[in-house]
Amino acid sequence: MGALVALSAFLFYLARPSGFYNFDGVACAIAVELGDFAHLTHGNHLAYGVLGWAFHRLLLLLGFGGTALLSLQLLDTLLGAAGVGLFYGWLKEQKIPGPAALAASACLATSYAYWFWSLEAQVYMLGAVFLLLAARELFSERPRPLLLGLLHAGAVLGHVGHVMFVPAALYLLRRGPGHKKAIRDYLAALAGAVLAAYAFAGAAMVAPRSGRELTIW
Repeated sequence: MGALVALSAFLFYLARPSGFYNFDGVACAIAVELGDFAHLTHGNHLAYGVLGWAFHRLLLLLGFGGTALLSLQLLDTLLGAAGVGLFYGWLKEQKIPGPAALAASACLATSYAYWFWSLEAQVYMLGAVFLLLAARELFSERPRPLLLGLLHAGAVLGHVGHVMFVPAALYLLRRGPGHKKAIRDYLAALAGAVLAAYAFAGAAMVAPRSGRELTIW
């Protein structure tokens, strides 16, 4: 059922594409067109531009003749729809009745911010999908701390603002048995994955030439 909910959201978004073309999305699309990895690996959303570049290249290989802006819009539509499906599945796992879970998923899909960023070539939906995956893992009967940390890292690499999920994760992990080890494993996986990704991007793609450039990044 979650896949059907995601497909419905995807078709809904696809039926009325955006013509707003916000500045950040256009700037990212230009960097994708140029293959400018120094700007694609933005410090606030490290992974989105690289994923957008890979997705655009894949579409080109499949015969797509459009611009990177259209590719990024399609990518965000896919991510937004996937998030709606994941949200429905999470609610069902929490024993929410089917009609209520469906209604809540529809509300998420059509809420202004979520709807808008599912149409625009913007950075937010990648982190949102990983955050939903992390939340599902955290609220499961036996959350796996290492997996939780890696999923949360994916959200942070989608947008660094998702680091604010840490207090919620720590609060819920403290309620389980062996919580001290669980918290250590979660934080180690989160910090290790994020720091490794930033270190690689900094060394291989951004290559700041001074402390000032590093601070700006």
